[in-house]
Amino acid sequence: MNSDRLLVRARAALAEWYTLVVVVLLAVALVGGWGAYTSLAGPAEEMNRDTTESWSTTGSFDHSAEVTSENEVYPVGTELSDRSVYFTDVTPELEGTFTYRYDADAGDVTANVELERVIRSADDEQEYWVVNETIAETSAEGLAPGEEVTTDFAVDVPATVNESERIEESLGGSPGSIETVVVATVALQGTVDGESVERTEQYELALEPDGSTYTVSATESDRDGGQQTETGSEVTTASAGGLGLILPLVVLLGSLGGLGAIVAARHSERLAPSEVELERLRSEYERKEFDEWISRGSLPDEVRDRPRIEVSTLEDLVDVAIDCDRRVLEDESAGEYYVVDGESLYAYESEELENSDLQGETPSDGEAFTVEPVTDGSEIEDEE
Repeated sequence: MNSDRLLVRARAALAEWYTLVVVVLLAVALVGGWGAYTSLAGPAEEMNRDTTESWSTTGSFDHSAEVTSENEVYPVGTELSDRSVYFTDVTPELEGTFTYRYDADAGDVTANVELERVIRSADDEQEYWVVNETIAETSAEGLAPGEEVTTDFAVDVPATVNESERIEESLGGSPGSIETVVVATVALQGTVDGESVERTEQYELALEPDGSTYTVSATESDRDGGQQTETGSEVTTASAGGLGLILPLVVLLGSLGGLGAIVAARHSERLAPSEVELERLRSEYERKEFDEWISRGSLPDEVRDRPRIEVSTLEDLVDVAIDCDRRVLEDESAGEYYVVDGESLYAYESEELENSDLQGETPSDGEAFTVEPVTDGSEIEDEE
């Protein structure tokens, strides 16, 4: 019975909101149809692309210093190489070599290398002053992948320290910190892996004097030169099957099916519940609402024959029972409710039962009719 009540309520709601439901189902059908169309009509085509390996460049510093002063550790003429710290008095001149090359599948380039000794005053925010001096230059033409171009250089560290002090003194002091670096600038021009290349790179070797010693450190040497991408001729067609097609079809067919069912029910006048169904729903609701005032039972004939006072609704009968301090009696077989108060009999008959108990056909043209019980095979006779 609960399912029947839910069905009646659903039909009543659909009848009330019929136009809105139709519009929503049409919109859902359009969405599902468009999804199915795009899945079927437009398979994706992808162009295969081959990406070659990146070509790269490498710049590196090698450095050393020859012992020129007598000391108790290193004999004069000893060469100390690739150390992070050198002694200023013992190894005053730093010598080095800058090596540059590039790696690729094919190439033909010209590399111009310039080395400068740079003294500058700077901090994290800006550079305050700078002095440049070219200390070496090299040019290499027709450089192939893997071939190296080298440039030798030398820096007199004590002389550099004295020069930076003179500059600072001439300026009356300066903000920032004094830095000394060897800057290698490489201008590369030519063809690499079939592509034209023109670029400039810089590498630095930092010198940090600290009284009796100076520290040497280089920046990162490897650089990414570039990436070559080739477009292949093969075309791959990507199918859009699976859930990409099934889900839109389910949405389309489901919405169209629901739309057809609702429209058909509306035209056959079966969508909106009948008055009998609505009355049954109201009666069941009332019965449930006033259940605490109602008892089930049957009345003897002598009580049933008492003068009846007909009450129009079950709610009114419950009010009578409350006023009389009585209970409402439900005779399920007769489909009636009673309140017995002295010699009075208050009664309410469910409209649902009245509607369902109608027999025969409604006469037309004002004809009257009678209904007699059939007990012996006799027919129902019409009276004019």
